[in-house]
Amino acid sequence: AEQRRSLYRMDRLAEREAAPEAGHRGAPAPAPLAELLQLGGPCALGDSVDVLWNPVLPEQVASLHRGTVRLWSLSHAAAASSASESGAAPSPREEGSFGCGRWDPHHAHALALACESDLLTLDTRSMKSAVAVADAHEQPVRGLDYNPNKPNTLLSSGDDYHVKVWDLRKPLTPVLSLLAHAHWVTSATYNRFHDQLLLSCGTDSQVKLWRAAAISSAPPSLDYEEADPSEVEADGIVRPYTDHEQSVFGAVWSAADAWIFASLSLDGKVVVNHVPPSEKYKILL
Repeated sequence: AEQRRSLYRMDRLAEREAAPEAGHRGAPAPAPLAELLQLGGPCALGDSVDVLWNPVLPEQVASLHRGTVRLWSLSHAAAASSASESGAAPSPREEGSFGCGRWDPHHAHALALACESDLLTLDTRSMKSAVAVADAHEQPVRGLDYNPNKPNTLLSSGDDYHVKVWDLRKPLTPVLSLLAHAHWVTSATYNRFHDQLLLSCGTDSQVKLWRAAAISSAPPSLDYEEADPSEVEADGIVRPYTDHEQSVFGAVWSAADAWIFASLSLDGKVVVNHVPPSEKYKILL
Protein backbone atom coordinates (compact mmCIF):
# COMPACT_ATOMS: atom_id res chain seq x y z
CA ALA A 1 0.00 0.00 0.00
CA GLU A 2 1.16 3.54 -0.70
CA GLN A 3 0.19 7.19 -0.33
CA ARG A 4 0.21 10.01 -2.87
CA ARG A 5 -0.06 13.77 -2.39
CA SER A 6 -2.12 15.42 -5.12
CA LEU A 7 -3.27 18.94 -5.90
CA TYR A 8 -6.79 19.31 -7.31
CA ARG A 9 -8.80 22.14 -8.84
CA MET A 10 -12.44 22.75 -7.84
CA ASP A 11 -14.42 23.85 -10.90
CA ARG A 12 -17.84 25.52 -11.30
CA LEU A 13 -17.90 27.00 -7.79
CA ALA A 14 -19.36 30.29 -9.02
CA GLU A 15 -22.22 28.43 -10.74
CA ARG A 16 -23.08 26.48 -7.60
CA GLU A 17 -23.03 29.59 -5.42
CA ALA A 18 -25.39 31.36 -7.82
CA ALA A 19 -27.79 28.39 -8.04
CA PRO A 20 -31.27 28.57 -6.43
CA GLU A 21 -31.23 27.76 -2.74
CA ALA A 22 -34.69 26.20 -2.44
CA GLY A 23 -33.88 22.54 -2.03
CA HIS A 24 -30.93 23.13 -4.34
CA ARG A 25 -33.29 22.55 -7.28
CA GLY A 26 -31.64 23.48 -10.50
CA ALA A 27 -28.16 23.38 -9.01
CA PRO A 28 -25.57 21.93 -11.37
CA ALA A 29 -24.39 18.41 -10.63
CA PRO A 30 -21.12 18.24 -8.71
CA ALA A 31 -18.21 18.28 -11.11
CA PRO A 32 -15.41 15.76 -10.57
CA LEU A 33 -12.24 17.25 -9.13
CA ALA A 34 -9.53 17.81 -11.70
CA GLU A 35 -6.11 16.58 -10.57
CA LEU A 36 -3.48 19.15 -11.50
CA LEU A 37 -0.34 17.43 -10.28
CA GLN A 38 1.24 15.19 -7.64
CA LEU A 39 3.81 16.30 -5.11
CA GLY A 40 6.61 13.83 -5.73
CA GLY A 41 6.16 10.12 -6.14
CA PRO A 42 4.26 7.63 -3.98
CA CYS A 43 5.43 6.95 -0.44
CA ALA A 44 4.85 4.15 2.03
CA LEU A 45 1.47 4.00 3.76
CA GLY A 46 1.66 6.01 6.98
CA ASP A 47 4.70 8.05 5.92
CA SER A 48 2.77 11.13 4.76
CA VAL A 49 1.56 13.22 7.71
CA ASP A 50 0.17 16.42 6.20
CA VAL A 51 0.29 18.89 3.32
CA LEU A 52 0.51 22.55 4.37
CA TRP A 53 -0.18 25.49 2.04
CA ASN A 54 1.76 28.66 2.83
CA PRO A 55 -0.87 31.36 3.60
CA VAL A 56 1.55 34.16 2.71
CA LEU A 57 3.17 32.69 -0.42
CA PRO A 58 0.48 30.84 -2.42
CA GLU A 59 3.07 29.25 -4.69
CA GLN A 60 4.69 27.37 -1.79
CA VAL A 61 3.56 24.08 -0.23
CA ALA A 62 5.18 21.91 2.44
CA SER A 63 4.65 18.16 2.63
CA LEU A 64 5.21 16.68 6.05
CA HIS A 65 6.50 13.11 6.35
CA ARG A 66 7.48 11.03 9.34
CA GLY A 67 11.21 11.55 8.85
CA THR A 68 11.44 14.69 6.71
CA VAL A 69 9.70 17.86 5.60
CA ARG A 70 9.80 18.82 1.92
CA LEU A 71 9.21 22.22 0.36
CA TRP A 72 7.57 22.51 -3.06
CA SER A 73 7.36 25.46 -5.45
CA LEU A 74 4.33 25.60 -7.72
CA SER A 75 4.67 27.17 -11.13
CA HIS A 76 2.08 29.79 -12.16
CA ALA A 77 0.84 30.05 -8.55
CA ALA A 78 -2.84 29.02 -8.39
CA ALA A 79 -2.74 27.52 -11.90
CA ALA A 80 -0.08 25.13 -10.59
CA SER A 81 0.93 23.49 -13.84
CA SER A 82 3.97 21.85 -12.20
CA ALA A 83 5.70 21.48 -8.83
CA SER A 84 9.40 21.26 -8.09
CA GLU A 85 11.03 20.33 -4.81
CA SER A 86 12.92 23.37 -3.53
CA GLY A 87 14.19 22.09 -0.21
CA ALA A 88 14.07 19.37 2.43
CA ALA A 89 15.01 18.97 6.08
CA PRO A 90 15.29 15.77 8.14
CA SER A 91 13.76 15.12 11.54
CA PRO A 92 15.98 16.60 14.27
CA ARG A 93 15.71 13.36 16.26
CA GLU A 94 17.42 10.26 14.97
CA GLU A 95 14.50 8.00 15.77
CA GLY A 96 11.86 10.72 16.04
CA SER A 97 9.16 11.59 13.56
CA PHE A 98 7.26 14.75 12.70
CA GLY A 99 3.71 14.83 14.00
CA CYS A 100 2.24 18.14 12.86
CA GLY A 101 3.14 21.54 11.44
CA ARG A 102 1.81 25.06 10.90
CA TRP A 103 2.90 27.96 8.69
CA ASP A 104 3.44 31.31 10.42
CA PRO A 105 0.81 33.76 9.08
CA HIS A 106 3.08 36.71 9.94
CA HIS A 107 6.35 35.49 8.40
CA ALA A 108 6.43 34.04 4.90
CA HIS A 109 9.42 31.76 5.48
CA ALA A 110 8.67 30.36 8.96
CA LEU A 111 7.20 26.89 9.46
CA ALA A 112 6.53 25.52 12.96
CA LEU A 113 6.97 21.77 13.40
CA ALA A 114 6.50 19.24 16.17
CA CYS A 115 8.84 16.26 16.39
CA GLU A 116 7.79 13.92 19.18
CA SER A 117 7.85 16.18 22.28
CA ASP A 118 10.05 18.88 20.69
CA LEU A 119 9.03 22.11 18.96
CA LEU A 120 11.02 23.89 16.28
CA THR A 121 10.57 26.57 13.67
CA LEU A 122 12.15 26.12 10.26
CA ASP A 123 13.51 28.97 8.15
CA THR A 124 12.46 27.70 4.73
CA ARG A 125 15.00 29.90 2.93
CA SER A 126 17.85 27.85 4.39
CA MET A 127 15.82 24.83 5.58
CA LYS A 128 17.55 25.18 8.95
CA SER A 129 16.06 25.42 12.42
CA ALA A 130 15.55 28.98 13.70
CA VAL A 131 14.04 28.22 17.12
CA ALA A 132 14.17 24.89 18.95
CA VAL A 133 12.44 23.91 22.19
CA ALA A 134 13.51 20.49 23.43
CA ASP A 135 10.86 18.59 25.40
CA ALA A 136 8.30 21.38 25.08
CA HIS A 137 5.78 18.79 26.28
CA GLU A 138 6.39 15.69 28.37
CA GLN A 139 4.78 13.53 25.67
CA PRO A 140 4.29 13.91 21.88
CA VAL A 141 2.86 17.17 20.56
CA ARG A 142 -0.39 16.72 18.62
CA GLY A 143 -1.33 20.24 17.56
CA LEU A 144 0.13 23.66 16.73
CA ASP A 145 -1.48 27.01 15.96
CA TYR A 146 -0.08 30.52 15.58
CA ASN A 147 -1.78 33.50 17.13
CA PRO A 148 -3.37 35.19 14.07
CA ASN A 149 -3.10 38.69 15.56
CA LYS A 150 0.11 38.63 17.62
CA PRO A 151 3.42 37.68 15.95
CA ASN A 152 5.88 35.20 17.50
CA THR A 153 3.17 33.50 19.57
CA LEU A 154 2.63 29.76 19.15
CA LEU A 155 0.01 27.50 20.75
CA SER A 156 0.78 23.80 21.28
CA SER A 157 -1.17 20.82 22.62
CA GLY A 158 0.07 17.37 23.53
CA ASP A 159 -0.43 13.93 24.96
CA ASP A 160 0.66 15.24 28.37
CA TYR A 161 -2.85 16.70 28.80
CA HIS A 162 -1.47 20.26 28.48
CA VAL A 163 -2.03 23.29 26.27
CA LYS A 164 0.86 25.75 26.18
CA VAL A 165 1.50 29.19 24.69
CA TRP A 166 5.04 30.14 23.64
CA ASP A 167 6.74 33.46 22.93
CA LEU A 168 9.20 32.33 20.26
CA ARG A 169 11.55 35.21 21.10
CA LYS A 170 11.99 33.76 24.62
CA PRO A 171 11.16 30.07 24.25
CA LEU A 172 12.81 28.67 27.39
CA THR A 173 9.51 28.50 29.24
CA PRO A 174 5.89 28.87 28.05
CA VAL A 175 4.07 32.10 28.85
CA LEU A 176 0.99 30.00 29.64
CA SER A 177 0.61 26.33 30.58
CA LEU A 178 -2.83 24.80 31.15
CA LEU A 179 -3.63 21.32 32.44
CA ALA A 180 -6.44 21.35 29.92
CA HIS A 181 -7.84 17.81 29.74
CA ALA A 182 -7.92 14.51 31.58
CA HIS A 183 -6.35 12.70 28.61
CA TRP A 184 -4.55 13.54 25.34
CA VAL A 185 -5.20 17.02 23.93
CA THR A 186 -5.74 16.40 20.22
CA SER A 187 -6.18 20.01 19.11
CA ALA A 188 -5.98 23.60 20.35
CA THR A 189 -6.76 26.64 18.20
CA TYR A 190 -7.00 30.41 18.41
CA ASN A 191 -10.14 32.34 17.60
CA ARG A 192 -9.23 34.17 14.37
CA PHE A 193 -11.08 37.36 15.34
CA HIS A 194 -10.51 37.50 19.11
CA ASP A 195 -7.31 35.75 20.18
CA GLN A 196 -8.35 36.04 23.82
CA LEU A 197 -10.34 32.87 23.14
CA LEU A 198 -8.78 29.42 22.80
CA LEU A 199 -10.54 26.20 21.91
CA SER A 200 -9.24 22.75 22.88
CA CYS A 201 -10.48 19.18 22.57
CA GLY A 202 -9.22 15.81 23.67
CA THR A 203 -9.66 12.09 24.02
CA ASP A 204 -11.51 12.66 27.29
CA SER A 205 -14.49 13.42 24.98
CA GLN A 206 -14.59 17.08 26.01
CA VAL A 207 -14.31 20.40 24.18
CA LYS A 208 -13.21 23.38 26.28
CA LEU A 209 -13.33 27.12 25.76
CA TRP A 210 -10.57 29.15 27.44
CA ARG A 211 -9.92 32.82 28.12
CA ALA A 212 -6.31 34.04 27.77
CA ALA A 213 -6.78 37.80 27.64
CA ALA A 214 -3.61 38.72 29.54
CA ILE A 215 -1.34 37.34 26.80
CA SER A 216 -3.54 38.28 23.84
CA SER A 217 -3.10 41.05 21.29
CA ALA A 218 -5.67 43.08 23.26
CA PRO A 219 -4.88 42.62 26.98
CA PRO A 220 -7.19 44.20 29.56
CA SER A 221 -6.52 47.89 30.22
CA LEU A 222 -8.39 48.24 33.49
CA ASP A 223 -7.48 50.78 36.12
CA TYR A 224 -7.06 48.25 38.91
CA GLU A 225 -6.99 50.91 41.64
CA GLU A 226 -10.55 51.95 40.77
CA ALA A 227 -11.94 48.69 39.38
CA ASP A 228 -14.25 46.51 41.43
CA PRO A 229 -12.26 43.28 42.12
CA SER A 230 -15.37 41.22 41.41
CA GLU A 231 -15.40 42.59 37.85
CA VAL A 232 -11.78 41.64 37.13
CA GLU A 233 -12.02 38.05 35.93
CA ALA A 234 -8.96 35.82 35.88
CA ASP A 235 -8.00 33.97 32.72
CA GLY A 236 -8.81 30.27 32.55
CA ILE A 237 -11.66 27.99 31.62
CA VAL A 238 -14.79 29.70 30.29
CA ARG A 239 -16.85 26.59 29.78
CA PRO A 240 -16.48 22.84 29.11
CA TYR A 241 -18.75 21.27 26.46
CA THR A 242 -19.77 17.66 27.07
CA ASP A 243 -21.88 16.91 23.99
CA HIS A 244 -19.62 14.07 22.78
CA GLU A 245 -19.46 10.51 24.07
CA GLN A 246 -16.20 9.49 22.38
CA SER A 247 -12.77 11.00 21.80
CA VAL A 248 -12.84 14.39 20.08
CA PHE A 249 -10.19 14.73 17.38
CA GLY A 250 -11.07 18.08 15.84
CA ALA A 251 -12.39 21.47 16.91
CA VAL A 252 -12.49 24.45 14.54
CA TRP A 253 -13.70 28.04 14.64
CA SER A 254 -16.04 29.39 11.99
CA ALA A 255 -14.25 31.40 9.31
CA ALA A 256 -17.19 33.82 9.06
CA ASP A 257 -18.70 34.09 12.56
CA ALA A 258 -16.36 34.83 15.48
CA TRP A 259 -18.65 33.17 18.02
CA ILE A 260 -19.37 29.81 16.36
CA PHE A 261 -17.26 26.64 16.47
CA ALA A 262 -17.66 22.96 15.60
CA SER A 263 -16.19 19.73 16.92
CA LEU A 264 -15.87 16.19 15.55
CA SER A 265 -15.56 12.97 17.56
CA LEU A 266 -14.40 9.45 16.72
CA ASP A 267 -17.95 8.18 16.17
CA GLY A 268 -18.51 10.76 13.42
CA LYS A 269 -20.65 13.07 15.53
CA VAL A 270 -20.37 16.77 14.62
CA VAL A 271 -21.51 19.36 17.16
CA VAL A 272 -21.86 23.09 16.48
CA ASN A 273 -21.66 25.36 19.52
CA HIS A 274 -21.25 29.03 20.34
CA VAL A 275 -19.39 31.24 22.78
CA PRO A 276 -21.63 32.11 25.76
CA PRO A 277 -23.21 35.57 25.34
CA SER A 278 -21.75 36.70 28.67
CA GLU A 279 -18.21 36.03 27.40
CA LYS A 280 -18.97 37.62 24.02
CA TYR A 281 -20.07 40.90 25.60
CA LYS A 282 -17.06 41.01 27.92
CA ILE A 283 -14.94 41.20 24.77
CA LEU A 284 -17.12 43.58 22.79
CA LEU A 285 -18.10 46.04 25.52
